[in-house]
Amino acid sequence: MDHAYYAIPPLQAIFDGAKRFGLNDAEVWQAFDESVDEVGADATLSEYLQQLTGQLARRILHKQRCAPSEERVHSGARR
Repeated sequence: MDHAYYAIPPLQAIFDGAKRFGLNDAEVWQAFDESVDEVGADATLSEYLQQLTGQLARRILHKQRCAPSEERVHSGARR
C-alpha cells in the first residue's frame, strides 16, 4: 500500500506523545520548526510527518542519554 493511504495521527497526538517521553513544549516546537525547514515547501504530508517524528525521536533519545540514570528510570515509569 502506498504511504499516502496510511491513517495519520493528529499532530497534537504526536506532540503529546513527545511530551510524554520527556520533551517540553519548546523542544517540541523547535523540532516542528526544524522539520518544516528541512523538508521544504514541496514536501508531501507523509514526508513532513516522517521528518517530524524522526526529529522528535532523535531529541527524545538524546535527552534520555544525557539525563542521569536515576532520572531515566523515573521518567520511563510515568504514566
